[in-house]
Amino acid sequence: MDALAVAAVLLLALKAAVCVDAAANVDIGRGVDVLQRFGIIGDVLYGDVSNTKESVTHDIIDGADRFTEVLNVTKNHTNLLNITFCPDLDCLFDVYFDGFQVDLTDKPWKLLTTSRSRHMVSERFGVPDIAMGFGQKFVIVSYRRPVKRIKTFDNFTQVAELKSTISDKFKCMSIGIESMVTDFITEHGSHYIDEYTLGDTVFQVLVYLPVFYNKFYKCVLNNCSEADTVLLLSPLYTEYQGHVMSVGSNAVEKWVDTNLQVESKVGQSYISLYALKNRPELCNEIVALMDEQSVVGLHLKVVSTFLAEPVKRKWFTEVLDNHVKLREVNL
Repeated sequence: MDALAVAAVLLLALKAAVCVDAAANVDIGRGVDVLQRFGIIGDVLYGDVSNTKESVTHDIIDGADRFTEVLNVTKNHTNLLNITFCPDLDCLFDVYFDGFQVDLTDKPWKLLTTSRSRHMVSERFGVPDIAMGFGQKFVIVSYRRPVKRIKTFDNFTQVAELKSTISDKFKCMSIGIESMVTDFITEHGSHYIDEYTLGDTVFQVLVYLPVFYNKFYKCVLNNCSEADTVLLLSPLYTEYQGHVMSVGSNAVEKWVDTNLQVESKVGQSYISLYALKNRPELCNEIVALMDEQSVVGLHLKVVSTFLAEPVKRKWFTEVLDNHVKLREVNL
């Protein structure tokens, strides 16, 4: 399956996350089955809570909220722009989903998403369909603003207790009977939500032909000047200038059209997120418009960490790991 198509549903779900109270949909300690549900993160983040949460996540821990802490992670992000070089689409998705972790996999966006059209993906990245073709290379300019991190205590698995029905099922498992593991996962989940981060990210994807991408990359390696950086981010060198996008705020996308216009050397104007560089007054304006309830980070940990018996815990994890790897190969 095309790597471009695999990640689309999560891209769209994150875009829609602003429509709901994300903190209400993503609950610490709830079980998540990453093997059977496509687009599970999107399902958790987006949709009517009464219908969605109970069907895609599972109540497996008694009073998990008692072992949860909320951390304010807002910092002074003035001028904190990131420029990231991506030689291929996989790298582009890795950067976009940098804050998402799922134990037993290095590329959670492959595991947790389902197929959507090339058009839907390119639309989410703010570039035309043709820009996502073979051989293109990408640069992402991004401005990430996490606001709140909700996480379990460091000793969560020692102080929290599984619900008695869940604990009993663990105890009844017999090593060597794989179906007991897969049946448990289907009913209660393979992972649990250990932490998530709320905030917003504003980004712009720029598409390059290899020759100009390499030129820009070499320039950065050699301490590229500010003037050269601006030039290499301009339409003089890019194949396509992506729209400036926000994970959770439509207001940001409207604001940039009138506030981040730059004049090129040939007299044409274009929109550049890099125009925020060294402009604290613009940074303050865009921060005021950014969302604070979109999920920009998530960590799912394996439920087998709650198993007291080391041998059984290792066996459960190995079975799950085999299924995760098989799933990734088939995507």
